[in-house]
Amino acid sequence: MSPRAGEPSQSPLLHSSGMPSPTDSPPDSISSLPSIGSSFFFSSAAASPPHSHTHTDHARDSTQGFIIPSLTLPEALPQPTQYGKTLGEIRLIIIGDGAEDHDFVSSLLLDDNEDVVDRGTWEDTSDGSFLCASTDWIEHRDPHGLEKFEPARNVEIITRRNVGGDGSTILPVIHSPFHTLLEIIDPHCKPSVSLTTLIASPSTPIYTALIILSRSAPSAKENDIIDTLAVHIPIIVLRYGLDQTRFPSRPHMSSFCPSSTSALRHGLFRSPETLSSLRYEAADRFLHWREVERAVEEIHAAHREIALHIHSEKSPSWDRAKWEAEWEARLSHDVATRAREDTITERPLPINRQAAPSALDPLHFSSLIAFTFSLFVPAKARIRSGLSHFIQQLSDCQIRIAMVGSFCIGVGVGWMMH
Repeated sequence: MSPRAGEPSQSPLLHSSGMPSPTDSPPDSISSLPSIGSSFFFSSAAASPPHSHTHTDHARDSTQGFIIPSLTLPEALPQPTQYGKTLGEIRLIIIGDGAEDHDFVSSLLLDDNEDVVDRGTWEDTSDGSFLCASTDWIEHRDPHGLEKFEPARNVEIITRRNVGGDGSTILPVIHSPFHTLLEIIDPHCKPSVSLTTLIASPSTPIYTALIILSRSAPSAKENDIIDTLAVHIPIIVLRYGLDQTRFPSRPHMSSFCPSSTSALRHGLFRSPETLSSLRYEAADRFLHWREVERAVEEIHAAHREIALHIHSEKSPSWDRAKWEAEWEARLSHDVATRAREDTITERPLPINRQAAPSALDPLHFSSLIAFTFSLFVPAKARIRSGLSHFIQQLSDCQIRIAMVGSFCIGVGVGWMMH
């Protein structure tokens, strides 16, 4: 819009004179808007009508110190390869002679690996270390629509040191994702091709393989570890510095037997067929463990049921109605029995609670006297019973004599009358 007549025209350069100098602005600030404004100001000054030379020279002098700030763009993120985008989850457990050497493990799997776009740092645990790496980026957008990229962390490497015995100390680590899967799978779902394919997907949480790094020939300890863990996880033995062909693999190990470190890296990161084979082997081992756990649980449940049944037979529950019926019948029977006996249970005499005799009196005279007096009552009862029995027998004898006499008198009277 052109300035009105009679009004002093102000050039935009005069407004720009109030902008801070480059030394006043922070070096790390985003300066896209000042650069645009500066270019806008320069173009506006060229289009404005000319004024006096004094005013023009003053404006030119005030703008000579302006410097268009430059933007420092962040370094470009490494672009993931086609193999890295489709790799999925890889979870590895590493044991053996080279497990404690982090540099060796990193050079074995991650260093100079074109498929790895981001690599974390080693973190120590109580019994080993772990590291997360990424072969792809995860894109996020904030509420303002700005893009943000985060590493996928789809490669997990766990090392374990001082694996003693037969390696059973690693079983809790291997079984940890097993329990997670067991909770989300229907217990009634039997093993099938569909279930195996689902568990062997690229996003499966179970461990892909266990790698034994060894620089020596097979030993009895190594064979024990393989025999113990081979039924739970695919095992890969890499003998660095030795000829792999001289040491054939043991039964139940993984079908993937790399002959060198480059073959191991290529099979894990650049061979989808090999990686898929390892995942199917891991899925088969999980399903085997699941069936074993189910069988053991059924056996324990059967044992608990048998024990509960035996316990219920030994101590049956109390039935009040049955008890009342039996009590009434037993009461009638007991009353009839006692009525036929025509006896009454005598009330026991009260116990005379006296002080305990002194331990210094071995004869216990008070107890002997009490016992002597207690014999009078049964003796009196015995004498009374004997006298009553004698009188009863005597009376019976008199009756017999009277009956014999009466019989004789009757016979004599009858003979006289005859």
